[in-house]
Amino acid sequence: MLEVRYVFEYGLRGDRGPRLLRHLLDHGADEFSITVMALQDTPAPFADAFEDALAPYERPAASRRVLTASTPTDFVRPVRLWTLSEASLARLLSFLHGGLFHWPAGPDGWLEDLTLYRRGELLLGLVSHEQEGVLRLTRNEHRDVAALDIPSELTAEWIGY
Repeated sequence: MLEVRYVFEYGLRGDRGPRLLRHLLDHGADEFSITVMALQDTPAPFADAFEDALAPYERPAASRRVLTASTPTDFVRPVRLWTLSEASLARLLSFLHGGLFHWPAGPDGWLEDLTLYRRGELLLGLVSHEQEGVLRLTRNEHRDVAALDIPSELTAEWIGY
């Protein structure tokens, strides 16, 4: 049974964020989604470079649980997906040098709301602008994550699951 805990930007700074993603990959996370953003009618070299680098790992869009929605029925909707592997994780991390929550909106494009899935189930979902995320793992998996010095809490201020 998966238990919900919450993570925060301050707890995933430095190498903690990449360590968490690698741990989840090692424990079955097999795909991810992330929102690629760009200003309308503006060239977005950062967003384009991300899409080019991750193109070999892109999967068909599929319905998945997300953390932000305009209506209650939109919490499950089609999202862009990429295969999570050692190679795709390395490429993903090369675009997240400011951290997992880093979302410097601007004319070059940016990334928001990274979400990892295991067999279609949400494991880690981050809401960039709230600097909070959901971590859904078994009790033992939560203990393993805590042993990696990655803090989590029972409640969050802005998001829920």
